[in-house]
Amino acid sequence: MQHFIDFISSYADVSEKEMEAMLAIVHTSSHKKHEVLHRQGSILKRAAFVTKGAVRSYYIDDTGVEHTTAFHLERQPLVPFESFTQQTPVSLNAITLEPTDLLWTSHEEFFGFLEGFPKYEKVLRHILGSSLTLQNEQMRLMRVTSPRERYELLCNLRPEVIQRVPLKHIASYLGMALETLSRVRAGK
Repeated sequence: MQHFIDFISSYADVSEKEMEAMLAIVHTSSHKKHEVLHRQGSILKRAAFVTKGAVRSYYIDDTGVEHTTAFHLERQPLVPFESFTQQTPVSLNAITLEPTDLLWTSHEEFFGFLEGFPKYEKVLRHILGSSLTLQNEQMRLMRVTSPRERYELLCNLRPEVIQRVPLKHIASYLGMALETLSRVRAGK
């Protein structure tokens, strides 16, 4: 819970009353490795925050190929905001890569809290901005044409991903074949 408190406190001064109200709507859940958290096309009923573990977001294209779009590690939100806020089908799957603990709140609880504490709409905008920064990271990686440069950029930006995520998912995230990533890592 302390990770969550620190995370929220980094965006706003939180009063004791606000923290009590926040903690009243936050729940915990533990998930095993390879557990699906949500599927493409479903309506998200929960917004989550990773307190321990790793989660991969990906979509499956029309040919059945998986494309990794993000990795969510400790101290990161796990919520496709558009789907959650508008209650529309989510365009991504999410699956745990290792045993993972989440803090979560329901759609109803979340928006009920925002009605009672409207200053947190500004906090939400900041969190959305951070989330967009991670999405921009993916787009930035894809603009780099050389596979080696993409890999090196990821190593510099998010070394924890390189240490914790299976290579096949890193290759998918970087838009290259696993064999290409293996050659890049071997220095060939």
